[in-house]
Amino acid sequence: MGDTQVLIWGNGESERELRGKSGITRDRYGVVKFPKSMCGECNNKQSKPFDDAYDIYEAFVTSHWLRVMPGISLGEIYGAEWQDQALQLARYHAKHFGCRMVRSGVPVPESLRDFLDGADDMSDAHMVVISTDTIRRAYGRGFSVSPDLVQVDEKSTRFVSYVMAAYIGSIGVRYEWHEGGIPDEYRSQFFHCEYPIINFFRNDMDMATRKPRKAGWLARLMQWANEP
Repeated sequence: MGDTQVLIWGNGESERELRGKSGITRDRYGVVKFPKSMCGECNNKQSKPFDDAYDIYEAFVTSHWLRVMPGISLGEIYGAEWQDQALQLARYHAKHFGCRMVRSGVPVPESLRDFLDGADDMSDAHMVVISTDTIRRAYGRGFSVSPDLVQVDEKSTRFVSYVMAAYIGSIGVRYEWHEGGIPDEYRSQFFHCEYPIINFFRNDMDMATRKPRKAGWLARLMQWANEP
């Protein structure tokens, strides 16, 4: 969705245009909108602070060249209120990921529900800032989402892990949930840091399986020069 009144939906094989200000409202095939899965109170009044924090973040990400930076300064984006606003930003993404789970027919983790209701962490989930090469080449600007990676137990009786990401341009937020919890070495949440680092991946599969790549030489040089 760009600055014009035309929204382009694509799945890697085909594209569809939704024209005009009411294009999303008229999205009768559900290619852009999620099906209704939240009550009006939750989706409007309760989550408005999430939406406001995301709008500020989105404006910053689209107006700065961030792929060559060591991270994203939430302090620069939100000022003295960065801690509260970072939580609201994370809750915006949590709402998005929860809606995707409902659409995919998988259960929403209780920790995600609690996070939306005011908890300040999720012990069985991990959220980090990322950049994925194939997303940058395919879309460049605008909003895009990764495929969902969902795993089940050996007997295929229950879901045991999810991974998914949402992007603005090439900068995204990655969500990972495990039934047994997240190992301590991966427990650092982006929304608890004033300057969360950007984790780089080559493609969706590397992103889903947590196989980051080393930043390129220009990015490493810029990261060194801009180290906070």
